[in-house]
Amino acid sequence: MAATILFFDTDSCGFIQSASLAGMRRFALSLRWNLVVVPPAESGRDRLRALFAEHRPVAGCIVECSSGRRDLPPGVFGSVPVVYMHADPSLYGGRGRRVGYDDAAIAEAAFRELSAGLPAAFAVVPFAWPPGRRGWSMRREQAFAALAAKSGKPFFSLPWKRETKERREARLVRWLSALPRHTAIFAVGDMAALETAAAARLCHRSIPRELTLLGVDSNPALCEASRPTLSSILIDHELAGYLAAKAIAEAGDQAATLHEIAVRPLLALRRESTGGFGRREPFVLEAVEIIRSKACDGLTVASLASRFRCSRPLFDRRFREAVGHSALEEILHVRLEKAFTLLARTDVPVGAVADFCGFRSNIALHWLFKKRTGMSMSEWRKRNRHP
Repeated sequence: MAATILFFDTDSCGFIQSASLAGMRRFALSLRWNLVVVPPAESGRDRLRALFAEHRPVAGCIVECSSGRRDLPPGVFGSVPVVYMHADPSLYGGRGRRVGYDDAAIAEAAFRELSAGLPAAFAVVPFAWPPGRRGWSMRREQAFAALAAKSGKPFFSLPWKRETKERREARLVRWLSALPRHTAIFAVGDMAALETAAAARLCHRSIPRELTLLGVDSNPALCEASRPTLSSILIDHELAGYLAAKAIAEAGDQAATLHEIAVRPLLALRRESTGGFGRREPFVLEAVEIIRSKACDGLTVASLASRFRCSRPLFDRRFREAVGHSALEEILHVRLEKAFTLLARTDVPVGAVADFCGFRSNIALHWLFKKRTGMSMSEWRKRNRHP
């Protein structure tokens, strides 16, 4: 009889939840296990015995904790392995296997991306609600604030308050109105970024001309629906779900078990909201658009410079002054985005990915990919490829 993983769905959160479940299912399928989603109404500790009897044998349980749920400590599961997803470090005294996100690395990626626009100041917008999500929001805020302090530039933070949606919107409008021109804003999640973009329209603060804005998760339903579209840090939620299910399988092997797994961000997906102060020169904005559409077609910096009738050294200098990094770095960033897409979502052989992304050789792509992710493309595909 096939074993079953029970997933205690205590916080239905759409995009993230669906991606995490896809990763769990992918791992369960590899071992021919079943995955059963236990809805919130049936996930109380008083139901555990009945659930274990109904789905015997139970390989293990995964508990979603991002809403702050605290009523399922490791002890109530007995000998059944349990993994907590998105749990605050203080939960149950830090006991139990955990899978979450590296919030410090997320803040670092956001700061690096926002710094490229040469902002005059930095700011952070926390998650709105509920209080159970304050843990990861605060960790991202604090890590970003520390980086901003090192930069020596002014830093602003929207204080968190327990309030209605209407009052938060009004307070956000007042706060945005008072920010200096060319402030780079880090919203700790895409929903906070969407709120910020809407409030900016109400107070007539132009994004990206006056303010730049970056979220986290790159939820297409939110980022593409916003005006302007939202740049966002891409998080591999499917990998998080996969690793949670894998931790169940490794529960009996103490040498293989990791009690804390923190998934790092992949890269920033650049959309309209980070055009920014440094990128306002018309020729630079046009160059960025050409790179985003042609980078994988063999585009070179020399050919790009020739379009604007200037030498490569002059073009390089003006591009770097405007954007904060070189045109070559922008080209490589776009190509890497395409490589992630091909490796995760198609059956293109690993050896052919470089050709589709505009690299002249596999060696160049392999070196860049290894530097960015810490693993080879084959290793990354093995963890992330869709069934």
